[in-house]
Amino acid sequence: MRTRYRGAIGRRRHRATFSQHDGTQDDHGNPTYTTPSDWDNVITSWPCELLTTTGGEVLRGKQVSAQTTHVLFGEYQGSSGITTDMKVTINNVEYGIVAVYDMDGDSKETRVECRREV
Repeated sequence: MRTRYRGAIGRRRHRATFSQHDGTQDDHGNPTYTTPSDWDNVITSWPCELLTTTGGEVLRGKQVSAQTTHVLFGEYQGSSGITTDMKVTINNVEYGIVAVYDMDGDSKETRVECRREV
């Protein structure tokens, strides 16, 4: 039996907002991602732990992908809750989502690998 990681009180002190593109296209039929109005907030104030990492690093027993700069841990949001088509904003900093995992397959904790948008 695997021991679950449960952080100390205050670890999930960050609040994340997940946004999904609303399908807006320019005159040529290409999606527009530049203005905030092109994105709809789908999950707001998600309490999470935010860790800075480098690609290839092993974090809590799982290797992170090469593009990953940050990893979020928080409560499970459902099978279709968070996807790689979304972006996440924490403290007015935007991150693209690289990967999303149900940590133990028990629908309790979600791991979100992100890369900081420049």
